Amino acid sequence: MTGHPRIAPPGLPGPGEAKQLTTEHVFITGGTGFVGQAILERLLSSYPDTRISVLIRGKGSLSSAQRLAGMLRKPVFAGWIESVGGKAAAEAEFTRRVSAVDGSLSRIDAMPTDLDVVIHSASTVSFDPPIDEAFDTNVGGANTVYDAILATGADPHVVHISTAYVGGMRKGIAVERSLEHDVDWKAEHVAAISARDRVELESRMPEALRAQLDAARAEHGKTGPQAVAAVAEAARIAWVRERLVDFGRTRAESLGWTDVYTLTKAFAERVAEQKWGAEHRLTVLRPSIIESALRHPFPGWIDGFKVADPLIIAYGRGQLPDFPGLPDSVLDVIPVDFVVNATIAAAANPPERTTPQYFQVVSGASNPLPFHAM
Repeated sequence: MTGHPRIAPPGLPGPGEAKQLTTEHVFITGGTGFVGQAILERLLSSYPDTRISVLIRGKGSLSSAQRLAGMLRKPVFAGWIESVGGKAAAEAEFTRRVSAVDGSLSRIDAMPTDLDVVIHSASTVSFDPPIDEAFDTNVGGANTVYDAILATGADPHVVHISTAYVGGMRKGIAVERSLEHDVDWKAEHVAAISARDRVELESRMPEALRAQLDAARAEHGKTGPQAVAAVAEAARIAWVRERLVDFGRTRAESLGWTDVYTLTKAFAERVAEQKWGAEHRLTVLRPSIIESALRHPFPGWIDGFKVADPLIIAYGRGQLPDFPGLPDSVLDVIPVDFVVNATIAAAANPPERTTPQYFQVVSGASNPLPFHAM
């Protein structure tokens, strides 16, 4: 990743020749998330002839279509609603252009068969989730999406949103190309999913249960046996989660990655390459730490607090007295609207089949933010 001007590879448009989206049918995963919302809003506001399908599951009494319609209450859409003439006009336009595809990263029932572009942005954004959850969402989810697209017989250009940190614990220039590793992601996926069964069994062994009961009796014994049992079981459940988090962290480090998040995002890239990029058109986008918008939909817009946000807020409130790090270390932050711009530009300019293209969307080379300045 450098700050030098990009030279277009053979077959891609050069400077001044880039194409724009026009009447494409775009399918989005992760549409209710931070980046997904921003992509959906940008397609609505800047590309009025596109059609959009969003992967979304029903929740409680709400159907997938009702949940999708409810997204218009989000602040990200306020400017677009005003620009089209208010709530009623926006609801009509939204209904005309945007459709819900019922499903999740574990199940997609009926994909549209006329897709031109797929933007896969859904993933877990926690650095240290339990190993099975990380693999299920990031690796298994990618597997589900690409199998579902293949089943339609369509040939869309897929933009797979990854992370700039998939390179793991490496130093030096990170080149925009496929990752060099020979780890068997399928075997790792199977092992990660089975880890929960193994840890659950371990947590029910007499010696483990005895330790939980002894600790619960010491603190809650006077309350009664039912209270002791409830506290011991809650402690067992917490122990299972902590153990699975440790499984993920340790396995990632043993393979050369910093955490299970970057490990599973790296494996998800390999899923995309093998399942889709080997015969179709694939672009892999690698943003760094995505933070609030610089300009669009409005300065400072953000949805939720993830990744670096809790640390920044805690420091600002005085709850975190220090922000440890080497003063000259670069914190690579990229505004969400930059990521959206890059995603849509990439979507409109696919590579040749069987030759995936890779773009890192980062700021550290051209506009570095060192710790001491932050």
